[in-house]
Amino acid sequence: MYDRPPVKHWSAGRVTLVGDAAHPMLPYLAQGAAMAIEDAAVLAQRLSETPDNPAPAMRLYERQRQGRTARAQRAAQRNGTIYHMGGAAALLRTVALLAMGGGRLIDRYDWLYGWKPG
Repeated sequence: MYDRPPVKHWSAGRVTLVGDAAHPMLPYLAQGAAMAIEDAAVLAQRLSETPDNPAPAMRLYERQRQGRTARAQRAAQRNGTIYHMGGAAALLRTVALLAMGGGRLIDRYDWLYGWKPG
């Protein structure tokens, strides 16, 4: 599996990237397809605002999405590191996860699951 750091530009003129083409993610957050769907929703909104001039709409879409997708990429990388711990680190991870309980684990992803297009 491969990923790459977030890239600075996804768009050039009247062409832009969405989903894994723009921001590939490791599967440890299970958000690759979700980010692509969000990209499409935001891009469609921006394009509908300037149907005769797509280039500025694409640049705005890119600016709106970069922070969120970069955060998801970093979270997936972090989860991968945590999930693949071994030895004593794995034992400590498991104890910490049990101590946190399920509710607190999911709460830390409110930024992810509470997103609304706008």
